[in-house]
Amino acid sequence: LLMVAISFLHLSCKKMPALSHDAIIEDTLTSEFKPSKTVFEYLTTKTKIEFSDGVNADQYAMTLRIKKDSVIWASIGKAGVEGVRGLLRPDSVFVLDKMKNESYSYDLNYLQSIIQSNLTYENIQNLMVGDLLIDYNKKIDHITRNESCFILNQHKDNLTIESFIRFDNLKVEKVLIEDVITHARTNVLYSNFMIADSILVPSICTMKIDYIKDEKKQSSLLVLTHNKLEFTTKPLNFPFNIPKKYSEK
Repeated sequence: LLMVAISFLHLSCKKMPALSHDAIIEDTLTSEFKPSKTVFEYLTTKTKIEFSDGVNADQYAMTLRIKKDSVIWASIGKAGVEGVRGLLRPDSVFVLDKMKNESYSYDLNYLQSIIQSNLTYENIQNLMVGDLLIDYNKKIDHITRNESCFILNQHKDNLTIESFIRFDNLKVEKVLIEDVITHARTNVLYSNFMIADSILVPSICTMKIDYIKDEKKQSSLLVLTHNKLEFTTKPLNFPFNIPKKYSEK
């Protein structure tokens, strides 16, 4: 304690260096910036999926269920017929292809190689509910602003993430994600904010994904429109049984 007191006395006797104008502005922004985070136990949605890749385009219906920090479950189909069922856990992915009677299981590293990004389960969960992809760290993250948004720049491993957070509700409006190794880029836009069980969330999520496949640049567009969205404390079911007739891949 004596050494700490002496240190403070020593500093107080020195002329402190003047802060730059930019440093003062960022310090002010840091004190103002308090991003919201969605607090929930379970989430369920009824969602329309629109997908296009420049060659093919189609629409699907999806039922999505999430148990916070534990599991993301999805059933995707068309014209009332379920085609694919998926289960994502923090360390693994399971898929049932009901059209081919096949099942697949991967660890998270394999999924990351497919999507050309080292997004974690938590990152994907945050992406689904419209939260910051990674938690804000005022010691290392950089904040600026424009006319309507805070602009937050973050780095995670080989990812650079630029998030635009609205002044009026402190919700994420846009995210730009780039993998500096694979050069894959994902632009995410959230819109049509709505109140669901007292929680403000976007009802539309638009993702434009640019990536490299077979040494060629490819682009895909994915639009998720939530027609029904509910947060609940009542436990949800996540059915995922592999029929004996299915071949495992």
